[in-house]
Amino acid sequence: MSKDNHGQTPAAWTGTFVIIAASVISTVGLVQNNWNMFWAGIVLTVIGGIVWIVWEKANSRRKN
Repeated sequence: MSKDNHGQTPAAWTGTFVIIAASVISTVGLVQNNWNMFWAGIVLTVIGGIVWIVWEKANSRRKN
């Protein structure tokens, strides 16, 4: 239990920032009826999640 960091890692912060920024891009695209911008935001949201997971796994391997 002492190894639990409650998401306070560079991976968590970066992933969260990318996902929030992508959500803003997607929302602006939706409001402006710009479907290319909307889908770019969706793709960036998925990429943010992938970056978060990969970076978290890379850090956990390094600690062990």
